[in-house]
Parts: sequence; C-alpha cells; structure tokens
Amino acid sequence: MRFLADLALFVEVANTRNFGRAATALGMPASTLSRRISVLERELGVQLIHRSSRVFTLTDAGQSCYEQAKSLVAEAKRIQEGVAGSASQASGHIRVGVPFDLAQTIFVPLFSRYIRANPQFSVEVFSISGHPNLLTESLDLAIWVGHQLRLPDSSFWSRRIGTFARRLFASKEYLARHKKIQEPQQLTEHSCLCFMHGEALSQWDLYRGREHKSVKVGGAASANSVGMLARFAKEGMGIVLASDFLASHPGFGDGLVRVLGDWEATPAHLFAVTPSELQPERVRKLVSFMNENFEQALLEVTSHRK
Repeated sequence: MRFLADLALFVEVANTRNFGRAATALGMPASTLSRRISVLERELGVQLIHRSSRVFTLTDAGQSCYEQAKSLVAEAKRIQEGVAGSASQASGHIRVGVPFDLAQTIFVPLFSRYIRANPQFSVEVFSISGHPNLLTESLDLAIWVGHQLRLPDSSFWSRRIGTFARRLFASKEYLARHKKIQEPQQLTEHSCLCFMHGEALSQWDLYRGREHKSVKVGGAASANSVGMLARFAKEGMGIVLASDFLASHPGFGDGLVRVLGDWEATPAHLFAVTPSELQPERVRKLVSFMNENFEQALLEVTSHRK
C-alpha cells in the first residue's frame, strides 16, 4: 500500500511538473513530498527526476515509470472510488478516532453539523489517546495533536486542519492557598499537572514574545488526557497547560483562571490523519469540511464559554 501511495505521489508530481504545485494539490508539505519520492527512488533503485536542473525533467527511468504508473494509479483510484461509492450508497459510514476532550468540545458539534448537511453519511466516533495505528484500529480517519507545524514522518497521510493556543490555568482556590506566581521559574515551587505520553511530559517551554523559558515541573497528578488534567485543576490540584475552551468548559475546567498571563506554551496543531493518500470520497469530503470549518467551530466553542 505504501509503494502504491508513493507511486501516486510521483504521478501527481509528473503531471504538474512541479513539486510545489503537486504538494498543494495533495495537501502535504513539499519537503515531505520530496522525501517520499526519494524513498520511492531508493526502493526502485533508480533516479526518477533530474534534481539539479532548474527545468523539471524526468529521467529515462522516470519517464518509463510514469507511463506505467499513471494507468496503475488511475485504476487503483477507480477501484477505490467504485468500492467507496458502493459503500457510501449503502451506509456512508466513517470510523473516526478523536481525543475525548476534543470530541466533547469541538468535533462532536462539527460532525453533527456535517451529518445534518449530508444525511447520507454517518460517523462512528472512537476516543483515542496519542497517535494510534489507524490500520490495526480499523479507523478511516483520526485527529492527532502535535506541537510542530507538521507531524514526524509517518506511513499515514496527514493534513493540518487547525491550531489553538495553550496557556497556564489554575483554580481560584488553588491560587488563594499558594504563593503568587510572577515568573515561570516559580512553577518549580507549585504542583503542575503533567500530560502523560509514555511518561510525564514535565519540561514546559513557555514564551513571551521572543523570550523563552524552559521549566522542569512536577505535581500531584498526571493523565493522558488534557481534559482530565483540567478537571484536576478545577479540583484545586494544581496548574495545568490547556486551551482556553477546556479551561472554561463546564465539563472540564469550568472557571479556571490564567496564571502568568503574559506567557504561553507552544500551540497545539490538529491533523486529520488517514491510512493513505488514496482516500474514499466520503473521507476526503469530511476532511475538507473540517479544514474549512475548524476556525469557526473553535470560535464558537470559545465564545460560548466566556
């Protein structure tokens, strides 16, 4: 499947005669696309594209590969869309994995809006943590969270659909019982609630404009869900790094207040991840909908909690 997916990428590059245009059409970074073509060249043992020329040209092997691959890729897409079309006529069912707290606040309303507008489709939502294997979990689509503008190299296809800020919050009761925090380094004297990803992520990087502070923290509770951490903070257990909408949502933080108001952590980027670039039409449409409507959904959930 990965080899066929990479052939499809190569065909798109050859069709457009330009890495940048192909990357835009595929919804992926040009650097990732270039790496995938390099992997394909290593697997085939030949160079497909002349990379030293300012004019895009295929090598002789690349032209031969293109002539054979374009019909193969077209046939694969035809088969996939035909099967997906039959499936969508029967049920239009999409299995989606989403972190629980993001499902509760953003994606359940977003999915509901999509289904109301497209009643021929249905979704089955699963609560996930981290970056599960979509193939072994039998997921058509998953929402992954990262703190860089692109995910690390993966055999899965991904598209960034949105970003939100992460800030420091605590309950009024906790702040009333403890020494006032005026500088990031003072966090070492407080209970800081850490996200678990294999182990507790206890190195907090905070920014005020171009100023950067890295603080090693620890606390009385940790969890593999930011929503659970917000609940702990609501109970007065300490300070949490969270989004504004989790800090104010009645099911999670419900009234937490900002700590170190001038400082923020690295933002969270959300990615729609699918097992392959060769997506069924029903999945492609949902990904496009999420990408086009995420900012409005984020604005709505944030403004409703103020």
